[in-house]
Amino acid sequence: MMRTLISLLPDSDRSRVSGYLALTVVSTVLRAAAVVLVVPVVSALFGDNPGSAWPWVGALTAVVAAGWVVDSITSRVGFDLGFAILTHAQRDVSTQVTRAPLRWFTADNSATARRAIATTGPDLVGLVGYLVTPMLQALLLPVLIGLALLPIAWPVGVVALVMIPLLLGALWATELLTRKAGDVAAEANSALTERVLEFARTQAALRAARRVEPARSQAGAAAAAQHGALAKLLTLHVPGQVLFSLASQLALFALAGTTAWLAVDGRIGAPEAIALIVVIVRFLEPFAALGDLAPATATTRKALRDIGAVLDAPGTAAIDSAPPNVSGPADVELRGVDFAYGDNAVLRDVNVVFDGGRTTAIVGPSGSGKSTLLTLVAGLETVAGGSVIVDGVDRRQIDPADRAAATSVVFQQPYLFAGTIRDNVLAGNPDATDEELQAALQLARVSEFADRLPDGLDTVVGEAGGALSGGERQRVSIARALLKASSVLLVDEGTSALDAENEAAVVDAISNDPRGRTRVVVTHRLSTISGADRVLFLEDGCIVEDGSVSDLLAAGGRFAQFWQHQQGAAEWTLATNSPT
Repeated sequence: MMRTLISLLPDSDRSRVSGYLALTVVSTVLRAAAVVLVVPVVSALFGDNPGSAWPWVGALTAVVAAGWVVDSITSRVGFDLGFAILTHAQRDVSTQVTRAPLRWFTADNSATARRAIATTGPDLVGLVGYLVTPMLQALLLPVLIGLALLPIAWPVGVVALVMIPLLLGALWATELLTRKAGDVAAEANSALTERVLEFARTQAALRAARRVEPARSQAGAAAAAQHGALAKLLTLHVPGQVLFSLASQLALFALAGTTAWLAVDGRIGAPEAIALIVVIVRFLEPFAALGDLAPATATTRKALRDIGAVLDAPGTAAIDSAPPNVSGPADVELRGVDFAYGDNAVLRDVNVVFDGGRTTAIVGPSGSGKSTLLTLVAGLETVAGGSVIVDGVDRRQIDPADRAAATSVVFQQPYLFAGTIRDNVLAGNPDATDEELQAALQLARVSEFADRLPDGLDTVVGEAGGALSGGERQRVSIARALLKASSVLLVDEGTSALDAENEAAVVDAISNDPRGRTRVVVTHRLSTISGADRVLFLEDGCIVEDGSVSDLLAAGGRFAQFWQHQQGAAEWTLATNSPT
């Protein structure tokens, strides 16, 4: 755990760790001295000359005062380190999330990322002061008390030192018993959260399909699994507590018995024996504190494991490069591009140039690699082989933070962020002028429906844009992409689920974009394809046809078959058989 914490510190703060550890050791030494000084103080007070206790009382007072000062400094340094860990962890986790390839975000990894982001909060600030410091002190204090007892009553000191491994072993065995059950409980907690969120977000679809009860039963099953995991965790706590209790009682019996033996043997007096009993109690207290810290330690270990999993996710390292030029349309070239998801090859030796300022439509059957090609051009994925060249620069030579600057993307399923319509459009270019914003809104025909809403552009779109229709969400997404100052516009099935009116709005927005940027559109709509300067037909990850619409239709190949099929589908009608 300490290694992970240190790795989360910026280099400038790592040198402070040794100072913090030194302060923690000094603080613990002073605590041990304060405990053991009780013996000579009590011995002198109840001895023949009570006045001789004053020097010992003075020493005890000085040690306690010094301990307060050192503890105050240690606490301040600990919280400073905690703030440094928080700042560094938040930055590193958020940066890594933006650099991780999209295929990394499986259901499990997405849940891990959410937990890691949630962990990088105020809890990290107090991690050093409220957990690491007490844990280190609880580990060191018994050892120092045992060593300090050797010159006072060496048999008691020896027994104390022998008991330390026994007590720590009991604590370790207790944690071992509950660790696996704790992991299962954490997984059950995460699964329940995911299921409840899914149940809440899909209420409209579930109610329309009359599947509310089955979905509720799935959430109920997740809750039942959580209850079972927690019950198992609590059950396993019992033998662990019994084991530690037995070890504590054994240690207490051994230390108290040794003290009684020394008193009966006349080697120490009654005052010393009473003082040693007080020291024995203080000797055992840190082990109880370690037991109390065990749940927090386990939680912290899991949290740090989640943060480490995100930080260890594959990603692209930062590159010192100039940002791409986005002032005008750019040529985009794919040279011998290969790409695969695991063992599944998606693109094979793709070579193509998208000329600046022109519109290229990409068509082909499902699974042919159309969307993957767009993600490679957008820099959302990295090629396995070959290269993607934008405006003469290999995308791999551009820092990941700058790659997105060259491209605007419209996805098939647009996602709107929490906030207003205006906020979502301005996300494409927060520094846009009001004139630029209005132009994008008019071009994407957002103003047509926004003006009908009571709050206009300040209408809150709801979670993921749920307050708007699918066509309205897509228009907002188009406006956001058009407002962004980029040289390439990528559209992935932007009209596939739209009605005729919204489809026309999207097609017009793409065609009339005044920036004249390079446009690459994945589509199966004939209206969109007809307006393209060029068509690529993809099949099995390869470009099998390339040319204008008229040339490909005249060739009578795969694109011509696709065109005829789409025309036939457009003429389909539903008919009912009238009763005779």
